Amino acid sequence: MSILFKLLGAALAIYTIHSFLRGEVYARSFALGKRVFRKDDPNYFLTVIAVYAVLSVVLMTLF
Repeated sequence: MSILFKLLGAALAIYTIHSFLRGEVYARSFALGKRVFRKDDPNYFLTVIAVYAVLSVVLMTLF
């Protein structure tokens, strides 16, 4: 089961880097979600990127 979390963390890290470079990320909120663009709301964009980055590190190290 540990390998599954490491793969999930790696996939999330790749998505996070890709989203950061594109300037667009999909942010989930309960059952709904929305696309967040760096140019429209840079603070929210960076917050989502930071949360995804921390989650990917946690998935790869703690589980």
